[in-house]
Amino acid sequence: MAFDYSYDLTLPSSRISDLQEEHARACERLGPTRCRITGLRYTVGQQGDVSANLSVKIAAPLARAFGRAGVKQAESVGATLSGADISGTDVATAAAATATERTDVAAERARIDRELARVDLSPRERAELRQQQAAAQGQATAAAATASEQRESLANTPMSFDYTTGRGTGLVDRLQDAGDTALGSIGLTVTALLWVLAALGPPLLVILLAFLVWRRWIQRWWTELMARIDRRTSRPLATAHDTSSPPLR
Repeated sequence: MAFDYSYDLTLPSSRISDLQEEHARACERLGPTRCRITGLRYTVGQQGDVSANLSVKIAAPLARAFGRAGVKQAESVGATLSGADISGTDVATAAAATATERTDVAAERARIDRELARVDLSPRERAELRQQQAAAQGQATAAAATASEQRESLANTPMSFDYTTGRGTGLVDRLQDAGDTALGSIGLTVTALLWVLAALGPPLLVILLAFLVWRRWIQRWWTELMARIDRRTSRPLATAHDTSSPPLR
């Protein structure tokens, strides 16, 4: 059986980095032949929430003990094991099928080699046997790669630790998490307002200055100008008939 271990850990964001580093060092202390790190991720969200992951490949006989030790190390710093998944795959049956396939392919290749050794083959028969030989070689290569992967899965076990910000699963812990979420939301709101002010502040300042200049100087001048125009347009104009006709007696 080939197993795959996965652990979900919940703890305060300020402790995730240190715990992830402790798990990584525990793997490195075993040496590259027994444990090697295959992936490491650390992400900080906008609200300060941290999500991280550590993936390792560990020698199969050590996997269960290493996983338990990693969980105990996490619990010692206040983490809560919020999930665990240990799944197994029956590799032995698949390995037996692969071994049978490799035996059959080897027998087929030996038969083709014997046929090619004949001197009475026609060019057409020899070309067909060459094609069969190439196909058998491809099957042998694929079967060897599959067998190597199966040996690897039996010898080394994938294991991952997923770290999530939180305090635990109890009522008090959930209430505290809700409070942290509320504070984070307030922080996001204030940050958004500051961004809006930073983006709109200069244009609004220019508009305000323009308004003040209008009220202080331009508005009075504009009012006087419009009044003069109104007086000129409202004054009656003398017509040619009025100036040429003599007064009546």
